[in-house]
Amino acid sequence: MRAEDTRLQIGGTWIERADGWWLTVPAASVQEIAHTLLKAEARFVTMVAQSEPNHVLKLSWHWDMEGTLLSVVSFLDEGIAVPSIVDTYPGADWAERETRDYYAVTFEGRKDTPTLMLRDDDKPGRFLRTSGDSL
Repeated sequence: MRAEDTRLQIGGTWIERADGWWLTVPAASVQEIAHTLLKAEARFVTMVAQSEPNHVLKLSWHWDMEGTLLSVVSFLDEGIAVPSIVDTYPGADWAERETRDYYAVTFEGRKDTPTLMLRDDDKPGRFLRTSGDSL
């Protein structure tokens, strides 16, 4: 299946940029989109988390399909859980664990989310803390 057909199947308003196609969705939609992309044989590339103003977190998932980058973005308020895509794309495990460690994101549907970058007794959310917080 071609990337254009897959975008049409997923629906929504895709924006073409120099670095591929972008779609903004509620985080609850990401798992269904991941299933659609797997059926279309898209390759999961990575997930990126970025702090935004007013305690908002931007999460973006990126897939490659025949050399076309398809990116899905969600904006989350602090404390919002996100569906895990690890059952669909096992390669997303490290990205989810790193995002949990650094931004304290909870991924629903995972059996567990062991630390990746922190020690087992460290509190998640390292990049959300202010300079006065202790580690």
